[in-house]
Amino acid sequence: MLKLLEQLVQIPSPTGQEYAIGQFLTHYLDQKGFHVIQQSVGEKRYNLLATTSSNPHILFCTHLDVVPPHIPFHKEGNRIFGRGACDAKGQIAAIVAAGDRLLAEHIDGFGFLFVVGEEKDSDGAKKAAALKTSSRYVVICEPTDNKLVTGQKGTLVFKISARGSGGHSCSPENKTSAIHQLLACLYDWQDVDWGADPVLGRSTVNIGTITGGTGINIIAETATAEGIFRVASSVQYIKEKLQQLVPTGIELEIRSESDPQKLLSLPGFDTAVVAFGTDASYLRPLGEIALLGPGSITVAHSADEHISITELNKAVELLVKIAKQLI
Repeated sequence: MLKLLEQLVQIPSPTGQEYAIGQFLTHYLDQKGFHVIQQSVGEKRYNLLATTSSNPHILFCTHLDVVPPHIPFHKEGNRIFGRGACDAKGQIAAIVAAGDRLLAEHIDGFGFLFVVGEEKDSDGAKKAAALKTSSRYVVICEPTDNKLVTGQKGTLVFKISARGSGGHSCSPENKTSAIHQLLACLYDWQDVDWGADPVLGRSTVNIGTITGGTGINIIAETATAEGIFRVASSVQYIKEKLQQLVPTGIELEIRSESDPQKLLSLPGFDTAVVAFGTDASYLRPLGEIALLGPGSITVAHSADEHISITELNKAVELLVKIAKQLI
């Protein structure tokens, strides 16, 4: 498992550039005796469905892509460092190790589903939903501290754009700055009640990027901001609020959306609810969703991304336990 994780981390696979890791895993799983199907998601991008049985009851699933920049593999004591060590190449390694354990016990009613694009717009999961399988359950692996997640917030990814008049900053009279318009709108959003759920808590909004203007002495003609809502209420509720709050002159574009999810609960597991998003909402056509994996979301996407060997070994045990309960 650790050797596989090292190999995976050493292959850069930012969203949109998953070809090399897909090729590696296709060969790796083929050598282990799995039947591997590559499902195209665009030029040199594809999902992987790997099975040993013609009727997989369970699909263990996670994603192939990571956020940039690439961070090389290194090991310090009990911890593995590198981009994807936690999110989600550690998940891949744990899934494959759990599969080995199940096959050693002559249990083959499972398969692996590895998808592209989760870190951006889940285009891989959206395409995977059309796969013809006999699966009844999808066990998604993400960094949940090895807790079985019974609920997750939804997401609404957006971009807003403002347009100003331009001109010299020494004479702002009767002129409009796109940046000033944008900031006023975003400032007003901070005091808005975006809704709540008794289990998931409150909906929140994060502005991730702001761009605009061409110089310090020029009234900005254009400005844009991109961000994400973590939705506890419903996507529709957020969208209705936005229609009321986005002022004239500012354009709103919804990039992607998914409602909050209530997920499979099983006896004998520590449980949690999470604020981060997964491919769960898009993969429901393939079966009921369970969510569990090693690692902490607090170190995912960071320069210090890591996972412990102890967590990985525990995850293998828990994934095998889930499979045996569901089968």
